[in-house]
Amino acid sequence: MTTSAYSYRAARGDGTVELGTLDAASREAASSVLSSRGLWVLDVRLAATVLGRQRLSSGELALGLRLLGSLLEAGLPVARALAAFTDVAPDGWRPALSGLAAGVREGQSLGATLATCPIDIPPVVIGMVQAGEAGSGLAAAVLRAADLMESAAATRAAIRGALVYPTVLTVAGSASLALLVGVVLPRFAKVLADLGAPLPPTTRIVLDLAALARAGAVPGAVALVVGLAAWHAWVGTANGRVRRDTWLLTLPLIGTIRRAAGTARVGAAVASLLDSGVPIAPALLAGARAAGDAAIEARLMGARTSVITGTSLSHALATTEAATPTVVRLVRAGEESGRLSEMLHRAAVLETDRTRRLVTGVVRLLEPALILVFGGIVAFVAAALLEAVYSVRPT
Repeated sequence: MTTSAYSYRAARGDGTVELGTLDAASREAASSVLSSRGLWVLDVRLAATVLGRQRLSSGELALGLRLLGSLLEAGLPVARALAAFTDVAPDGWRPALSGLAAGVREGQSLGATLATCPIDIPPVVIGMVQAGEAGSGLAAAVLRAADLMESAAATRAAIRGALVYPTVLTVAGSASLALLVGVVLPRFAKVLADLGAPLPPTTRIVLDLAALARAGAVPGAVALVVGLAAWHAWVGTANGRVRRDTWLLTLPLIGTIRRAAGTARVGAAVASLLDSGVPIAPALLAGARAAGDAAIEARLMGARTSVITGTSLSHALATTEAATPTVVRLVRAGEESGRLSEMLHRAAVLETDRTRRLVTGVVRLLEPALILVFGGIVAFVAAALLEAVYSVRPT
């Protein structure tokens, strides 16, 4: 059965409004899912209207939220804070400024205008802003959302920085091999053919492999493009994303890193929402969307269902395998001590540090491995060519 993305606006039991998206077979099916969550459906429509939204980097989003939160913390009303924000907002926020100001002037809440603005604001940020508007303090909620986005930006920057050298090494090594296979070896083969001397076995193997690589370059590139297009179309579906991420979680090292990173994002989001006064069920819903992993999101939604029926959060997380054992133990301690949000914050910090350590360790192993692989291939080709040179030189 094919599914589509639907955006919705629904009221919770406490009167606050929840906005978000979900995958369903039809509008009626989406409404039924929302009703089963205990929400009063206000509006459900196809999410095609939000597909063209501009995406912001975590750093730019965090900076904008920090500036806006600082203006609100200074005591400015929302409308005046948005007017002042226009002068200092990062460039990525520019397309949304007029709409934000107009929506607030028309009487909409800041959370509602953020949900409909032309830039892509994560649902967890919108939920935190709406929780602040509901009573926990708008300025504090916006600043907490900025803290969350800054933490996410710092983690991404650290991972990308660690991967720069291996990426450069891979590109340089691949370019060197392409030069050998595409230019050097064909000319060398022509020279040897003109000499008419028998070739050593290693040289013949190298030349045959080079010829095979050149012959298969175009068909291989076409097959790669088609395969990537098919893969992209498959993972574009809800079922495809879940199955892909479930498979990735089973891989020895990649799965450990993804689980730790996803759990860290969930813990930070849920803890921030609980601090803002959001009940556990909607906090888990927003936390699932912040996971960045479809498999973890699906498992967390299963844990949320168990929590709604009365199961403790720690037991639900352990049963559905939606979190790492460390997070489960800390959540259990938080439930027993009444400091759940504090323990979730601590769990997020621990899992973030663990993710960085794992990525750093993998990169440290990857760098010498790439050097050995590319160096070994080039050395083998050079040795084969030198052997051919010595075999045809005059004695």
